[in-house]
Amino acid sequence: MKRQFKRPVLLLFLLFSIQIWAQERDISGTVVDEDQIPLPGVNVRVKNSNIGTVTDFDGKFSLSIPNAEGAILVFSSIGFTTQEVQVEDQSAFNITMTVDTESLNEVVVTSFGIEREKKALGYSVQEVTSEEVLEGNQQNVVSGLQGKVSGVTIGNSGGAPGSSSVILIRGGTSITGDNQPLFVVDGIPIDNSTGSSLTVASINRAADLNPEDIENISVLKGPAAAALYGIQAAEGAVIITTKKGKAGSSTVSYSGTFSVDEVLGTPDVQQNYGQGTQILSTDGFSYETQSPFSWGPEVSGAQTYDHISDFYQTAVTQNHNVSYSGGSEKGTMYLSIGDLSQDGVIDGTSYDKTSFKINTSSQVNDKLTVGASANYIVSEIGSTRQGNASGSSYSSLLSYPVNIDIQDYYNDDGSQRMFYNDQTFDNPYWSLENSPNENKVNRLLGIVNVSYDFLNNFNISYKLGTDYFREFSKQVIGTGSLIENRSEGYISQFERENRRTTSNLIISYNKDITEDFAVDALVGNMVEDLKVHTVYTYGDGFQAPGIYSIGNVSQENQSITEIIRRRRAVGVFGEVKFGWKDALFLNFTGRNDWSSTLPQEDRSFFYPSIGSSAVLTDLLSQGGNDITSDNGLTYLKLRATWAKVGKDAPIGALESFLGTNINSLASSAYTYNGVDIGNPELEPEFTNSYEFGFDSRFFENRLGLDMSFYYSKSENQILEDIRVPPSAGTFYATLNGGSIENKGIEALLTAKLFPRESDFQWDMTYNLGVNQSDVIELPGQLDEVYLSDSWTFGNTAAGAAILGGSLFGLRGYQAVRNDAGEFIIGADGLPELETVIYDDVNRLPDWTLGITNTLSYKNFNFTFLLDIVQGQEAYNATKSALAYYGLAEETLGRSTGGTRVVEGVTANGNPNTVEVTDQQYFQQYYSQNAENFIEDASYARLRYVTFSYDLPSDFLDKFNVVSAQLSVTGRNLFTITDYSGVDPEVNTYGAGIQGAGSMGIDNLGTPNTRGFDVGLRFKF
Repeated sequence: MKRQFKRPVLLLFLLFSIQIWAQERDISGTVVDEDQIPLPGVNVRVKNSNIGTVTDFDGKFSLSIPNAEGAILVFSSIGFTTQEVQVEDQSAFNITMTVDTESLNEVVVTSFGIEREKKALGYSVQEVTSEEVLEGNQQNVVSGLQGKVSGVTIGNSGGAPGSSSVILIRGGTSITGDNQPLFVVDGIPIDNSTGSSLTVASINRAADLNPEDIENISVLKGPAAAALYGIQAAEGAVIITTKKGKAGSSTVSYSGTFSVDEVLGTPDVQQNYGQGTQILSTDGFSYETQSPFSWGPEVSGAQTYDHISDFYQTAVTQNHNVSYSGGSEKGTMYLSIGDLSQDGVIDGTSYDKTSFKINTSSQVNDKLTVGASANYIVSEIGSTRQGNASGSSYSSLLSYPVNIDIQDYYNDDGSQRMFYNDQTFDNPYWSLENSPNENKVNRLLGIVNVSYDFLNNFNISYKLGTDYFREFSKQVIGTGSLIENRSEGYISQFERENRRTTSNLIISYNKDITEDFAVDALVGNMVEDLKVHTVYTYGDGFQAPGIYSIGNVSQENQSITEIIRRRRAVGVFGEVKFGWKDALFLNFTGRNDWSSTLPQEDRSFFYPSIGSSAVLTDLLSQGGNDITSDNGLTYLKLRATWAKVGKDAPIGALESFLGTNINSLASSAYTYNGVDIGNPELEPEFTNSYEFGFDSRFFENRLGLDMSFYYSKSENQILEDIRVPPSAGTFYATLNGGSIENKGIEALLTAKLFPRESDFQWDMTYNLGVNQSDVIELPGQLDEVYLSDSWTFGNTAAGAAILGGSLFGLRGYQAVRNDAGEFIIGADGLPELETVIYDDVNRLPDWTLGITNTLSYKNFNFTFLLDIVQGQEAYNATKSALAYYGLAEETLGRSTGGTRVVEGVTANGNPNTVEVTDQQYFQQYYSQNAENFIEDASYARLRYVTFSYDLPSDFLDKFNVVSAQLSVTGRNLFTITDYSGVDPEVNTYGAGIQGAGSMGIDNLGTPNTRGFDVGLRFKF
């Protein structure tokens, strides 16, 4: 009886099991990212059920699901947009996850390469992706940030190949020191110095980096953001993270561009008057034809030339990059080779760069990770002299009148042709052939790192990095030069060895103390050692013509100078962050530094910071008061921070400079030269900074507004080369004193006009920066501080920090007037000039606005950047030089008979009656009066336009290519400005001048360029 009962039950159980089994089905698939790299750890689940799994190391998954109608698979992973896919009758799935750019839990890279949730930061950080860096096809990483970060001002120094770019974050905090931020690559500070640009265009060292190797850039704004980096980061920090290998399938990528460039334009030059000098004597008015000036008689139909326009050519650039990425769960590797070959718009100038990079990481076990990276760069620049330098190409062009054929510059015997007696400058075409200027750098950036997890919540990490480069620079004046005392040639060269070694040790602790309360803490030690060894060599007169080597100069005509600069800084630092309910955060940092450049008693100095942030929408929601809605506010965070950061003295500022044989009467012993006096009483300078702001999102994150308001005060400035009274026993001194205030507003507005599901996308980004940098205090009786390196043509003006005015002000000559506003005329019949400070001139913009638009439809993409810069003044020294030589269009209104009487009064109040020539008026007064050349340099520029097309995947599959893209880019296509010069974006001397710098100084430099690029990139 029992057996009869068991058999029907067993039969029913089997039938039921078969029915259940028949209602389930097996599915499988692969999940990859946008680069087709497999994604491990992606959650795969059936919607509205507990059925799910995760992808394995190869991004694969398999799952048994109910055979229910309308089943939906949900794919989710941190940092990627969640996707829902209808199962229907499919059994195999290939899913591509896209990066979630709208995530409210955005992670950014901060100090020492540490990743933090952006919502937990009490200061402003803005991240720029690798795609954004590459947009516009800029070869200099710094230029690639232009218009993309609010509160950041970038100035290019012209169109010469390899010219530098200046970057300022929230103005400047130093009157004579470096105002550029610290650059950090993969957690290790690197050198971004620039050699002096007074003679030739010099590059900033950050440009050595290959933009194709960059994964992302985080710009830490101001002292608060960079407090842990200490004395190097008072101006903020640019944190660069380079690409690393990705686990999974291996990929090889190629990108290449072909570019053509030409100068934006050249100044208008009068073509009516030719060679000559005007002479006024007792015998009357006449011309002297033996002259480098264009103050002669009318050319009367003779052939004329536009020397400046004819000097520039169309330049061609090629840029090729190949990279490999791959690895396994045990280790990854990234390799790349990049080669840039750029011809200049001036014949014979060029910039060539080749870079090699390797980045490896190995997971030894669950707790220990080791890694290493190396980046080797070789760069070479061929340049021409610029600005006020002897032999400057631009000034030589101006010295050839319009009726002289400048390209006829050789005599029959091969010597340089003179076009007038006693010519003392070289033909610029002859200089390009016979007076080369070259610069070569071999650079190695190397990092080794170890990370070990212990005691569950602790981690210890160590990084050792080196930034080592050797630089060789040679500038030659060839044999046969017409420059005074240089007919036998001249050579000036230096070889520099620069080594910066950095050691970072960090112990961190992360713990969720309770369900609501979390603590993140770290302590660390940083040691940096800098050694710069430079040997300068000079030689006068080559023994054998055409061999431009110091070995071809007799020993008695050689001189050598050797300089060794050393600096060591040691810092200890700590940070503690408290988090409550993942919505309220409080952060404390502290750092103490010891610097070898300060006196022993002031060598140690401490500075702290405190910051907080509160995600109000999360706090209110957790308290039962949700203020968010799909059609309104999505997210709101408030933040505030106070920080103090110090800065040490320049190397060697404590001691006086000694030399031998100062004059013919000096002994052979070392003696004080009476100029560079040291100051053993120097103290560190400090910057106090306050910042508060908010981050808000609306309409399901489709509209975002992030704003910051900041104030900083930099006190007890370390001022270099300050003129002091003769009673001090020296001309210049380095001393403490002076204060700078910076205040401003930053705003980042983002808008996504169409839902993500739409085939058509239109994203807009607005980066607004408003800044004011004022000098509120200077030591003693000083009312200005200027750097003589920024002197313009004719020494008529120089960049200066003005007491009660801008840090980026101007000093120069100005006409003397009486109370009635009339010119005071001197005995020579010309208005008298006096040196004044222009306290109303500001060479830094009042505000900047970068507007980026990205439109895409299926495989088509269109991007452009409109850069608006308003409220800045520029000094047009190039126009002053044109007037001096008689080439400016302003000189066309010449007087009948060539003479004029300048309206004004003499010192005793009588009307002026003294005649002067037009040439005297323009050369001795008009071109010297700085107020004639101060102009509004506001502008709006279409920085770049890029159109790209992604080739269809079904077409690429035939060739086993993962992705491919064709692109066309136009750069600097148009500019709207009232500036009378060629380009309102001027900074002739580039980043080589610190402090008040040469922003807004237009002084006989190579004009910026416009160009077009054709690009191809693919991956397989």
